Amino acid sequence: MTLGHIIKGDKILLKEATRGVSKGKWNGPGGKIDKAETPEQCMVREAYEETGLKMVKPFFHGRMFFHMDGKKNVAILGYLYSTKRFNGKVRSTEEGPVRWFSVKEIPYEGMWDDDKVWINLMLAGKRFDAHFFYNKGNAKMIKCIITLKP
Repeated sequence: MTLGHIIKGDKILLKEATRGVSKGKWNGPGGKIDKAETPEQCMVREAYEETGLKMVKPFFHGRMFFHMDGKKNVAILGYLYSTKRFNGKVRSTEEGPVRWFSVKEIPYEGMWDDDKVWINLMLAGKRFDAHFFYNKGNAKMIKCIITLKP
């Protein structure tokens, strides 16, 4: 899967998911990679489908490995991107309403626990790989391992 963030000045565009594993949570656009796509192509497509904005040359931050439901195995592999360059007009879709938030007012209380750990790294333009371990039921992150990349 892919996950991306569109940044405009000191604002970040978030979507409140209406379905899937993130239903009810604020998150960046993203989704499942089609067979004929690279992760970057998927990110550009998903961002456009979910926000109306086309990411221009998204920056690849790294991979995120999600260990869910108290299990050690990787349940979800995510590829994280961001961009400050985009085209189009922002719009909400059936995937969920979108809204610009000041980076000082990111609604962490309505997001996944891991977002509190990596969003500032992403905003600082860092590259990293990360493993996030969630408890049974996925209500709480119990461990994370972040490896910064050059």
